Amino acid sequence: MSKQEYYSEDQKEENVDKEFQLNEEAEVQNSVIEAVRLVVPITDDPSLVAVTFRFWIISFFFSVIGAVIQQYYFYRSTAGSFSIFFVNLASYAMGRFLARVLPTSSFSIAGFSMSLNPGPFNIKEHALIGIAASTAANSAYAIDILSATDLFLNHRIGVLGSLLLIITTQSVGYGMAGVLRKYLVYPAEMVWWSNLVQVVFYNAMHNTDEFANQKMIRGWSYMKYFWVFCGGMFIWEFVPQWLAPMLVYFDWLCWINPFNKNFWAIFSSISGGGVFSLSFDWTSIGGSTMYLPLAAQLCNYGGMVLNYWILLPIMWMTNSLGTKTMGSPLTSRLFYSNGTSFDINTVLNSDFSLNESLYNSGEPAYMSPLYAVGFLTSFIALAGCVSHIICFHGSDLWRNWKSAVGGANDDVHTRMMQVYPEVPQLWYAVFYIIMAALSIVVCEVYDLQLPWWGLLVALALGWFLTLPICAMTAITGFGPGLNVITELVCGYMLPGKPIANMVFKCYGYMAMYQCNTLLSDLKLGHYMKIPPRSMFVGQFWGTMVGACFNYLTMILIIDSQREILNGDKQDPTGLWTGQRVQTFWGSGLIYGALGPARMFALDDRYGFVYLGFLIGFVIPVALWGLSKKFPTIQWSKFNVAIIAGGMGAFPNGYVVGVFPSLITVFVFQYYVFRYHKNWWKKYVFILSAALDTGAAFTGLVIFLFLGGGLSPKLSVTIPSWWANYYTPEGDNAPFYAVDRCGAAHNAWTGGA
Repeated sequence: MSKQEYYSEDQKEENVDKEFQLNEEAEVQNSVIEAVRLVVPITDDPSLVAVTFRFWIISFFFSVIGAVIQQYYFYRSTAGSFSIFFVNLASYAMGRFLARVLPTSSFSIAGFSMSLNPGPFNIKEHALIGIAASTAANSAYAIDILSATDLFLNHRIGVLGSLLLIITTQSVGYGMAGVLRKYLVYPAEMVWWSNLVQVVFYNAMHNTDEFANQKMIRGWSYMKYFWVFCGGMFIWEFVPQWLAPMLVYFDWLCWINPFNKNFWAIFSSISGGGVFSLSFDWTSIGGSTMYLPLAAQLCNYGGMVLNYWILLPIMWMTNSLGTKTMGSPLTSRLFYSNGTSFDINTVLNSDFSLNESLYNSGEPAYMSPLYAVGFLTSFIALAGCVSHIICFHGSDLWRNWKSAVGGANDDVHTRMMQVYPEVPQLWYAVFYIIMAALSIVVCEVYDLQLPWWGLLVALALGWFLTLPICAMTAITGFGPGLNVITELVCGYMLPGKPIANMVFKCYGYMAMYQCNTLLSDLKLGHYMKIPPRSMFVGQFWGTMVGACFNYLTMILIIDSQREILNGDKQDPTGLWTGQRVQTFWGSGLIYGALGPARMFALDDRYGFVYLGFLIGFVIPVALWGLSKKFPTIQWSKFNVAIIAGGMGAFPNGYVVGVFPSLITVFVFQYYVFRYHKNWWKKYVFILSAALDTGAAFTGLVIFLFLGGGLSPKLSVTIPSWWANYYTPEGDNAPFYAVDRCGAAHNAWTGGA
């Protein structure tokens, strides 16, 4: 008997008996969350094994592809991603193929026996492959550090140091996930909304339970319906992603007066606020607009409208705090008071720390006012998240904390998972200690300016704020990050050290972010009834593979696109951008080299940012008080943390897709959900998966076969035409960018 099954034959028989008992009870004791009741089956087969030989082969293949594609999109202007649904489809085909051709012989490694072919490709094996691949398919946050030092300081850390930095920052969240799973995974209220789409997709592919019999429009099966819409989106996405990039940034209002600087700043989605801008690229909209809670989405997009459609035009037109002086309203660069660029390299020492005498002898640096507003909204979001969770969900969390798991009121899916052995807390604790120790080694050996005690402070900060942030994400689908608060703390602790600030932020932020990601995957495993120990193996495997190929892809792209990514050259197609790295580096300079005491002095122009903590804390308390006074009104749906998060949604890219996303939200989450609820129940999750998958397939094909991903010889450039405008010189002149908005070479005709 294989050790990886984790239980004996007697235990399996006992587990099956428990399964049948649970299924009888669950008929009347299903989940209290309506969406979960609609899509998550209450059946299980404990005999299915998730970690198989096929799992190792297929998960490695898709983890590599996912890490490469996601890192590729990190340097692209559109917020595309490597769709997990692509993995689900392709891995299903590969799994079934291997189940037919592999021999049934077994082999042993270190006492573990494993069959090359344990039988039919099963749903748990399939889901674990997807979880491992999704863990790998991220652009590791440490890539920001490595990219920034490479592009702006011409300093490249060695291969071993880079890989250790990526792996440790990606892994510190495991220990926290192990502790918090009882409170952020097992309760029914912790939905983790994006997982519901995957549950529908996996069950539809494997024809489980009611999915085997339910028919769609025209008598189609779930999968035929999926393939029709997936294929349609796949074909369409070649238009905006390759043939006509201007359809990604359809800034139609800007065309009224394209060379007027005021129009450009307000209506351009590449350089300005993108007011009423359209986008015909599904990757700018995303399937989550079709199913995330309506109130949360309205708060999110309401914040975007407030900041980019209202506040930005007001500040630009009135030149508040010198907004026009900085050139572009949303730039993350630093300037002198007259608007000329501030070069931080002229005031840095050889170890990249600030030379205070040089800095103080010259003119101080300033940031664009709307970039400062981004810090204000970050503080509002963080304080608002903590305050909102305490006020509106604190009693539930406290009750879950006291009861933990094993009570009569446990969610049905939690009771069903009790047939599987848990991952001991010791596993998570040992793993966390090892990664923390390696983190100290990385910081000390590779001279990252962050002392060992500073690293421990970063990890402690992540522990303290992870619970409220992950709770809000699980409940609403939205949650703030720790990137800004970590910058602030380190800026006061270690002023004048930009690299230390970036590293501190990476470890503090990633402790929370990775914990968030792992908890979400644990919830998917919870819904799919994957044994917890198999989940531990799958997540760790994906993290290791992803780290290695993130790094390799970063090196290849930086070496080939350096001038565009560091801002020395404009990309005529508008598809490559170093904006995310520039923003990360700009924050490092503001909080690290210059320090918050200089940039955000209370008596200076940006001192207002600290009001964000007060605003974020007070508003949820006031709403909670109103909920006691007027209990018939759902005051908790007005979430200041999500609103503030929307206001700061685009510091790392372009303001693309706000208007079409709002339209999609109202169509599906208001009109269809309210007036055609049966249609919504039946179609929305599988339709969301189909559209996201089709768009992801297109991005993959373009990257590999048309964009030179496999070989530069395969790169195909679309000739210049109306929707892909550029001159023989390689720029968009007379326009600033591909959206045909703004004057190239500063040749403005008005509004300057």
